[in-house]
Amino acid sequence: MSEGWAAIVYGRTYHLDFRLITVPHNFTPEDSNWASQHIVATTQQARNLAGSPRWSLFRNARFCIVGVTTTVKDLIGHTAKDDRGRPLYIFVGYAAQLSPQQKKFDLPAYSPSLSNFELLYQEIKPVWLVKNYDTQSRQPRTSQYSPLTFHNPELPNFHYAPTLNFYARQPLKTYVWPNFEHQNKLLWHIASQTLEPTSICLNIKGKALVNSPFLNLSSEQVERFKIIERVGDRHQSPPPQFTNSLGLPSDSSLSQKISERAKNDLDLTLQQATKMAVASQELINHLTDSNQSIEKQQEQAIEEPEFGFKKKRSSKDCDWF
Repeated sequence: MSEGWAAIVYGRTYHLDFRLITVPHNFTPEDSNWASQHIVATTQQARNLAGSPRWSLFRNARFCIVGVTTTVKDLIGHTAKDDRGRPLYIFVGYAAQLSPQQKKFDLPAYSPSLSNFELLYQEIKPVWLVKNYDTQSRQPRTSQYSPLTFHNPELPNFHYAPTLNFYARQPLKTYVWPNFEHQNKLLWHIASQTLEPTSICLNIKGKALVNSPFLNLSSEQVERFKIIERVGDRHQSPPPQFTNSLGLPSDSSLSQKISERAKNDLDLTLQQATKMAVASQELINHLTDSNQSIEKQQEQAIEEPEFGFKKKRSSKDCDWF
């Protein structure tokens, strides 16, 4: 049993775009920003989420967050769509406060079943039909901490124990493992027991996440363990160095300094180009999905089932609750 878990939910509602729907009551803007960076990263390549929920854990000095990013259909068994007819996906999870006195605690077990997270979808219900001019659209709802008990079956004996990456170990590297279920269970268990700030995202159907804040990943396109550079995360300052009378590092020549600066500038340019490419591709996918959904809606009969119910001819706004 934990000392307390609070809901954290990120998703899209019928009218409004993706955003934090619910956060713990004591989250600061900095906490929300930290959580959002990890959550948004788990939504990359959203077309690959169907049938393959992504499990994530991220922990700093203040909070530990665990959750799944999945289609609504895989979470609750029914398809929910927005006002453009697009099937929805969502991040649902729990946040726990950390303290020096708090040791290890139980987490939801890594499993094909999402039963530990299903009830969190109810956080969407109060804001499902909110529009952008409503006050509820500007701030997320807040959740309270309460004790929860999760059923965690014992893990079978493993012949080895993978070593996770931590922020204190290699903050600019990502450890990537093949996406095997038995190994994911072990990695999840190790991540749940560590007291070090770290992050992990498992069961990625497709290539490893780009521009990701995660230090550990498992991807089906990786055949063996490898370590990769964390793209877009070079903002950390290098350790201080002693300088000579010219103000240059004592162990570095001017040409070396210029070379390093040029390399850093090139890296920054490539990172920005990568971000622009990702954003452009998302825009293209968005426009394509919109056109396809409009065409599909025109072709479909008025009695098409939606989220386990049928459309009403007199209703303009669909309410799946």
